[in-house]
Amino acid sequence: MVLVEILANSKQMNWLWMCLVAPSLVAATLQNKTTSEKGDRTGRQAIGVFNVVKFPNDACGGTNNLNGTCYTASECTSKGGSSQGACASCFGVCCTFSLSCGGSASENNTYAIVTTYSTSTDADPCIYSFCKTSSDICKLRIDFEIMTVAVPYALPTVTTDPNGVYDGLQSGKCTTDVVSITNPGGKAPPTICGVNTGQHMFIDASDSCNDIKIDIDTGVSNTRAWQIKVTQYTCSSQNIPVQNCLQWHTGTSGTFYGFAWEVATTAITSSSHIHLQSQYYDICFRRERGYCSLCFTPQIYSVIAATSWTSYGVSGASDGAGKSAIDSLCGLSAAIAASPIHADYIEVYNLQPSIGTTNTVGAQRICGTVWNSAATAVIHAAAAAAYTSCTWSTPFKFGVRFDAQEATLKSPVAATAQNTAENALGALGGGWGLTGFYMAFWQNAC
Repeated sequence: MVLVEILANSKQMNWLWMCLVAPSLVAATLQNKTTSEKGDRTGRQAIGVFNVVKFPNDACGGTNNLNGTCYTASECTSKGGSSQGACASCFGVCCTFSLSCGGSASENNTYAIVTTYSTSTDADPCIYSFCKTSSDICKLRIDFEIMTVAVPYALPTVTTDPNGVYDGLQSGKCTTDVVSITNPGGKAPPTICGVNTGQHMFIDASDSCNDIKIDIDTGVSNTRAWQIKVTQYTCSSQNIPVQNCLQWHTGTSGTFYGFAWEVATTAITSSSHIHLQSQYYDICFRRERGYCSLCFTPQIYSVIAATSWTSYGVSGASDGAGKSAIDSLCGLSAAIAASPIHADYIEVYNLQPSIGTTNTVGAQRICGTVWNSAATAVIHAAAAAAYTSCTWSTPFKFGVRFDAQEATLKSPVAATAQNTAENALGALGGGWGLTGFYMAFWQNAC
């Protein structure tokens, strides 16, 4: 009784216990089936079960909470994997693969894991290489199950810049740590930094392998850790986007957010959330059966607390106060003194107010600090709620278009006009012009 209770409380022991019993049951079943089919009960020896059992190399869940591939124990050892539980009715082991810095693998469901990065002993840069398991692999899905490195260049949190060298044009630039992914022969995804736990990317699988490079500024102390899973998909897989999309969401509703957005932090200030520079990619949504439109609205919204505002703010708008704008009005006004034309925006085809019921012509671009695609409501009233905007145009895409600079203050104490639409809140219910986005989405039935 004690033994049974111990086994029941241990995932590792559970599979071991089952494997002590299951093979005997399977063998007995197969042997009975063999002798029954032969009609021979005179003692003819049945075919040995371990000589005939074959199983596919399917994905499996290891006892170490990592996904793996079902192999025989000897195959797992020869491939350099780790046996983590049983699979295939206990005739195989769930073989998991984890790389260290500088490692290379051609196995599906391979992980790159660093639980605590040490600037004195761990490699910099840390490079992982992921190669195709077979020639018919088309896509790699990279899941950042854990990803924490140094945040991008941000606005100082003090009233004066202690170093005297603050440059607002660098806001959102990865100046300390950089995570980059190669895509030989194709377009590489944008570089990222900061907290990106829960994010993912789809990239083309290269014939010459894809590298994930994590470049650390070892002179800067920071909390760093990552667990990256790389899954390989064939060209015929139903689990990959049909368009050239960096991110892919399925289901009728959910949330999504820009790179470097820390979901755990809901109090949005000018220094807590800053979108990354040089981001140009598409977030795509599978149109579900029986659904015809897709709507968006900021996930976080408040018009009361001074430190909690809308979780949307993309550049400034041409109205100077930076509230909202669409199409050609996106970007800072050239009339603002010493201000470069700034071109951050979100691209959604035929984006229109949710009051519409058909796919009429709507906005193509939206920017500013208030999510609003209505052409006649550029400036919001003080207590206006965040608007919902929808599209009926397929394929469903949310295009991120962020350029390589931010027009924020040169000095946090110099009240110049340059920061009018970037470094200040718009109307109540608006975000900061450099916030980025954390959005809710849902599809509507036809």
